[in-house]
Amino acid sequence: MNLARESADVYADVSAVVINFNGGRTLLSCVDALAAQTVKLCEIIVVDNGSTDDSLSTVESRHPDVHLLRLGENRGLPAARNAGLAAARSRYVVLIDNDIYLRPDCTESLLRAQQAEQATVTCPRIVLLPDGKLIQTDGAENHFLGVMSLRHAATPVDTAREERVEVNSAIGACYFMDRQAVLDAGGFDALYFFYLEDLEFCLRLRGMGHRFVFESRAIVLHDRGTGTPGLSFRGTGDYPLRRAYLTMRNRLLTVFIHYRWRTLLVLSPALLLYELASFAYCLRRGWSAEWVRAWNWLWRHRGDIAERRRRMQRSRKLTDVDILSSGCIPFSAGLLQSRLQRALAGGLSTLLNGYWRLAKILLR
Repeated sequence: MNLARESADVYADVSAVVINFNGGRTLLSCVDALAAQTVKLCEIIVVDNGSTDDSLSTVESRHPDVHLLRLGENRGLPAARNAGLAAARSRYVVLIDNDIYLRPDCTESLLRAQQAEQATVTCPRIVLLPDGKLIQTDGAENHFLGVMSLRHAATPVDTAREERVEVNSAIGACYFMDRQAVLDAGGFDALYFFYLEDLEFCLRLRGMGHRFVFESRAIVLHDRGTGTPGLSFRGTGDYPLRRAYLTMRNRLLTVFIHYRWRTLLVLSPALLLYELASFAYCLRRGWSAEWVRAWNWLWRHRGDIAERRRRMQRSRKLTDVDILSSGCIPFSAGLLQSRLQRALAGGLSTLLNGYWRLAKILLR
């Protein structure tokens, strides 16, 4: 539909789906921001992953028209997102986490970009709170090591340029998407549960030929707070073991599902070197058991991986070179604890990026 703003009673063909797990007051702020959009959303759906706090009752008291979809247990981010997409009634969906606050004109900007570009997924500029001065990401790219590289991360907002540009990836904090196209592509993979499920989603859709576009005029604020206990890491304190396990497991899972056999063969020296470096770091941090658990899980689920791999490779339209890139190896802030570790990581990144330049020639 064409965007219209002449009347406050005109609804855009857009639903909002918010994923919540013990969101507390951030969920209320998230829904408040959705209700204040310059284009009226036809519905707001909160998908709750078995919260035990009062976040749902707080939202219900202020926004009685919000649809609360209670899953009754924590099924993970992918399953919750799929449930929200299935429940939505609009052509387009703004899919966000409960700690994301949309600027009032964000949905309007995303809708305009989508209509102009006909992309399957459009992503906004994500700015970090509490100061609102630094960009978290302007979309992303898929690093050939099986991780996601954030565009313009830590760039001051007041120096960032305005642009609408095609990207290969975007973090799952906020997507504006063509609902049916995403569902037809398989939605999100529930096997991931948490972490890198957005990378898998982007690799799958991009491999199938879907387009992702970044729109800088669409701005959201990310209230990172303390995050999810036992999973989130904010640069200080102990790094959660479960996060380490899921990140290692899901990175390898993504590589095994999505990379073509020729790509795996050509990249095997680089992937092996990176895995050896990861294992050495795990030994240093006392995470060797988590590294073993990750590989053990992959072995036990080899049938699921093989099935997904066959399905993905049959639907591929783009090559790995089309959707993978290089760059500095992304690490969570605070993960590298010493100057020596940062120097070693920089040297490894330079070495592997050099190998990627050679690999691209062999893979074309």
